[in-house]
Amino acid sequence: MMTLRRARRATVTVIAAAVVWAIVAGCAGKSPGLDRPEVVFAEGFYLELWILGQDRYATLYRVNGARRLGFGGGPDAFNRRINWVGTLTDQQYTELQDLLERHGWFAGTVNSPGEPPERITRVRLRWPGGSRRLKVIGDSADIEPVRELLDGVARRRLQRDLDRLPEAGDVRYK
Repeated sequence: MMTLRRARRATVTVIAAAVVWAIVAGCAGKSPGLDRPEVVFAEGFYLELWILGQDRYATLYRVNGARRLGFGGGPDAFNRRINWVGTLTDQQYTELQDLLERHGWFAGTVNSPGEPPERITRVRLRWPGGSRRLKVIGDSADIEPVRELLDGVARRRLQRDLDRLPEAGDVRYK
């Protein structure tokens, strides 16, 4: 015969087991960061461009051969995470490849002027013919054209907000 105390203990045990099961089942399908946007090596190409500016503000760009562009800024970029993914057009991707070739990225001859020393650029590049990691200190004329191209494409993340703003001259004050 089961006493009242044993019945309560059994009920508490069953409830505790159900709670633990619910927590485990809920967490099993979800890993931290799993729903974050990501750009990884694909179709024979991968570029990661991480820039730490003089103001200690970080920017991160990732591009792959599928023409996907990932962008992260501020704390996300500092921690090597992107928070937006878009797509480069074929023309933009071809321009990117041309810039990388022209400015010595594949050959590893990117200029590192050393000034200002607070500006640090790290590059990871992978292509069918090899791979390269670069660290560039200072404002490099070989980095800037690539950064400008990728930044122009990444600014599309702001377009929805810009479209909501009134056009110049639309608002009249009395």
